[in-house]
Amino acid sequence: MKSGYKCSAKRIAAIGVMLCMLVLTCLTVTSVLNTKAEEAIGQGHVNYDVTDLRIRTSPVSGSVITKVDGGFKFDIYEETTDDDGDTWYGIGFYLNGSYERGYIYGGYITVDKRSDYEPDADFEEYLDSQGFPDSYKDGLRQLHAQYPNWVFVADHNGTDWNTMVEKQNVKTRSLVHKDNISSWKSTADGCYNWETGEWYTFDSGGYVQASSELVQYVLDPRNFLDDTYIFMFEALSYDSSVQNMSGVESIISGSFMDGSSHDLDGYTYPSLLMKAGETSQVSPYHLATRIIQEQGYNGTGRQISGNVSGYVGYYNYYSQNAYASGGYTAVQNGLRYAKGDDSSTLRPWNTRYKAVVGGAINLGKWYINKGQDTIYYEKFDVVNYSHQYMTNVFAPRSEAKTSKRAYSETTLNNTSFKFIIPVYDNMPDEVCTIPTGDGNPNNRLKELYVDGYSLTPSFSLYTTSYDLIVDNDVTSVYVSGDKLADSAEVEGFGEYSLSVGNNRIVVTVTAENGESQDYVINIVRKEADPIPDPDPVPDPSEENGFDTGYDIDEDGRFISGLEVGSTADYVISNISFKNGCYGKVYGSDSAEKTSEIIATGDRFVVYTSDGDEYASYAVVIYGDANGDGQITSIDMLYIKRHVLDIRTLTGAYYKAADANHDGTVSSIDMMYVKRHVLDIRYIVQ
Repeated sequence: MKSGYKCSAKRIAAIGVMLCMLVLTCLTVTSVLNTKAEEAIGQGHVNYDVTDLRIRTSPVSGSVITKVDGGFKFDIYEETTDDDGDTWYGIGFYLNGSYERGYIYGGYITVDKRSDYEPDADFEEYLDSQGFPDSYKDGLRQLHAQYPNWVFVADHNGTDWNTMVEKQNVKTRSLVHKDNISSWKSTADGCYNWETGEWYTFDSGGYVQASSELVQYVLDPRNFLDDTYIFMFEALSYDSSVQNMSGVESIISGSFMDGSSHDLDGYTYPSLLMKAGETSQVSPYHLATRIIQEQGYNGTGRQISGNVSGYVGYYNYYSQNAYASGGYTAVQNGLRYAKGDDSSTLRPWNTRYKAVVGGAINLGKWYINKGQDTIYYEKFDVVNYSHQYMTNVFAPRSEAKTSKRAYSETTLNNTSFKFIIPVYDNMPDEVCTIPTGDGNPNNRLKELYVDGYSLTPSFSLYTTSYDLIVDNDVTSVYVSGDKLADSAEVEGFGEYSLSVGNNRIVVTVTAENGESQDYVINIVRKEADPIPDPDPVPDPSEENGFDTGYDIDEDGRFISGLEVGSTADYVISNISFKNGCYGKVYGSDSAEKTSEIIATGDRFVVYTSDGDEYASYAVVIYGDANGDGQITSIDMLYIKRHVLDIRTLTGAYYKAADANHDGTVSSIDMMYVKRHVLDIRYIVQ
C-alpha cells in the first residue's frame, strides 16, 4: 500500500468481500488439484543417476519450468511421443508448495505404477504358468497393458540369490565410476584405502569396486521392469523380421557413426552393422549400442583411433579382452588382442570392417550363442560368475536405454518382443533399493589405547577386538585414541570403572555417511588374592612337618614342580615327613589316590602322627588346565575360553593355565601348551 493512501469503510468492505472470494477460489483450486491428482494414470520417478532433468510446459521445446534430480517423484496423466518417436509424459508435481503440471522426457524416468491397468485374466494365468513371483507381477502388468504383444519369459536359472550377490562382490568384478556417491562404492578389504581416504581403481577411466548394496540393486530384475530398462532382458539373437537398417540408423543418430567418413570397405556404419549382425547372428541393434557403450557417443575411445603407439592401424570396437593386467593398460591389452591371428574372427583387426564384423562374431561366440543372450546375462554370469562382457554395473541400464531408441513406436506396439527375465532362488521379498547415502565413509581409528597399558594384539585400524588383563588393585582405566577422518564422530573415549572379571568397552566411530564401526576392548580385572588360611602356617623348624624338593607356595597353599604323569604314591615317596607325620593325595572327588596319576586340583594333605590335619595344598601341574593330569589340546581350549571370558579359571586351575609362569593367563600360554603337545618344547614344571 502506498504511503498516504486512505481507506474508506466502503473500500474496507469491498476488500473483505475480495478476501472471501480469494479464500473460496483457493479452496476450489485445491479441490481441483486433488481431483486431478486422483485422475492420474500412474506414478513415476526420475532415475537416480540423473541430474538437472528439465520439466517443460510442452514436449521437446516448451519453456523450462524447473530442473529436478534423481529420485524426484511425480504423477503421470498422459503419455505421448514427439516427432522422433521419443516418449514424453504429462506429469503433475509439487513445486514450492504448489501442484504444477508439465512434461518430462521418458528416457530418464521410471514408471513405478500405472493405475489405468485393467486385469487381464489370460495374462494373469500366463504369469502364474511362468512361475513369476508376486513381486514381479505389478511391473509386468503395467508393461502388458502398454504393449500387449510383448512376451515375458521367467528364467528360473537355479542360482541362489545370496550366492550371486557374493560372487558379484568379488573385487574387480562389479565396478562403478569413482565420481559417484560414496554409498555406491565399496569399502571392503582391498577396495578402499582407509588411511588416505581414496578408493583403489581397477580399470581405465577411474572405475572402483561397487558397494554390496549397489550390486544388489543392479542385480534385482524387479528394479527394471519398465518400458525402457526391460530391454536389458531382450533376447539378443539376430532377427531379420524385427531388425532393419532404419532401426540401426535410429540408434546411432547423432553419434560418431552417424554420417562418418571412416573407411569401412565400401559400407556405411548402418549397412556394416547389419552385415555384422547377419554374419554373427547377433542383433545389429545390440552391436550398435555396444560400440557406443564401449567407445563413447563421440567415438573418443582410443581402441578405435587407430593411432595408439605400437598398435597403429589396429581396432577393437567392442573392447574385447580390454582390461588392465600384466603391466599393460586396458587399451593396450585390447589392441594386443586385435593384433592376434584367428581367421574365424577375422583377426588381426587391421581394418575397421574386420574389427566390426570379426568382433561381432567373437561376441556371438563368447556370449550370445552360448546362452548369455541378454544384456543382463552378458554382465551377470549365473553359471561361472566370472564370464562377463562388462564390469560396469550400470552398463545393462545404459545399453537398455540405447537399445530402445532403435525401435519406432509402431515397432514397439506391433512386435512380439521376447524378454528373458531372471528369477533367482531365495530372492528377498522386498525389492532391493538403490543406496542414496553420501559423504566420507571413513569410520576407522588411527589410534586406540588404554593409558599405561599395552593392548593385545597391537593396534591396527583393521583389527576391531582387543584384550587386556590388569591386576585386582586396578579399579579404573582411561581409554583414548584418534580418528582417521576429521568428519567422523567417536563415542566411547573416557574413563571406565572396572569390575572384577571381564569389562567390555566399546568405542564406536560413525562416518560422515552414517556408517559406523565398533572397536571392542575386553579388559579382565583379576580376582583378589585368596584370603590366607586362618590356621597358622606351620614353621618348618617345628618338630612336626615335612621336607621336599617340590615347590611349596605357603601363601597360596599350592604344591607344584611335580613331573607330568607322576602317580600319587610316587609323589608321596619323594617327601620326607617329620615326627610321625604322613601324607595323602585326594582327587577332586575327595577319594584318596595311590597308584592313580596326580592332576591339577588334587589335594596334598599332611597329617600329624595322631591323625590331625597338619597342612593342605592344592596340586598344580602347569599346562594341565582341565585337571586330568595330562597336557593336551583340550587344555588349550580351556585357556582359550578363559581368555575370551567364556569360562573363567580360578584357583589351582588358573595357576596351571599360566604355562609360561608370567603371572597371567593369555594366548601366549596357549602357544606354550601347543608346543608341548607337538613335542617342540616341554612346559617347565
